[in-house]
Amino acid sequence: MKQSNQVPTLLLISIIIPLIIAYWTQSWIAYIVLGIWIVAAYAKGVQYTRRFYEKREQVQLGEYHNGQSKMAVKKKQYQAEHQKQRAVIDQAHTELDEVYAVAVDALSHHRHDWMNELQLLYGYVQLGKRDKQVECVERIKEQMLAESRVSKLGIHSLVFYLQSFKAVNRSIQLEVELNDGITLADRLGTEQSEELTRVIKETVSAYEQFGGSSWGECPTLFLMVSEYEGAVHFIFEPEEEYPNPDGVWEAIDLIVQDTQITATRTEEDPASISLQVLVDSKN
Repeated sequence: MKQSNQVPTLLLISIIIPLIIAYWTQSWIAYIVLGIWIVAAYAKGVQYTRRFYEKREQVQLGEYHNGQSKMAVKKKQYQAEHQKQRAVIDQAHTELDEVYAVAVDALSHHRHDWMNELQLLYGYVQLGKRDKQVECVERIKEQMLAESRVSKLGIHSLVFYLQSFKAVNRSIQLEVELNDGITLADRLGTEQSEELTRVIKETVSAYEQFGGSSWGECPTLFLMVSEYEGAVHFIFEPEEEYPNPDGVWEAIDLIVQDTQITATRTEEDPASISLQVLVDSKN
């Protein structure tokens, strides 16, 4: 703006020179030159002013378009971030729905099992078979104690997986046996707990995959959990003869790589694989 005022001012000042000459000479030629000078200075000033404002308008227009472009970029970024968050939320809802479905199936399965046991017990009562009644009650008691031990493991994802396994998996039967008093609550970090759950899930899947159809129809896999020497041991042992012990061992050996879990097996029973995880001592 300062520069736009300087040029017209200089042009106006430049008129003084021919004006003085015309005043002192009193010549009509000088007056003609003065008139031409005034017209030229005025035209030059108008031209410069117009160009200046046109240039400033272009700059302002460029700044406006640049601002609009930045706003458009920010809008696209916001929309992309919103879509990303929406996808994460939708994925979380889908996973939550799957968990709900598994939970409902597990509850339905447990209810069906308990109804069968109660009907069997009721039949023994009607028949007056006291020895069978006691046997049935003891079996129910042992099932309740086994589920109680599993629930006390302290890792919610692992407890949910073990207790809902029968409800969601029909091709293999997993029998869990725990020594009383074993708990991992507050003895493993969050990442280590998630890692342990993942490794156990993938280990069961490996047994199922490498066993194949030759393992038998709905075979049984025992999972025995015990604690000694500062570690919790998860021992997998097939009930029937396992057809591919080397294949499942190689798969599990890959599963535990880059984890804090170690896997071992014995020459006497190569299909029986033990996973060990170090834990903090109980408080």
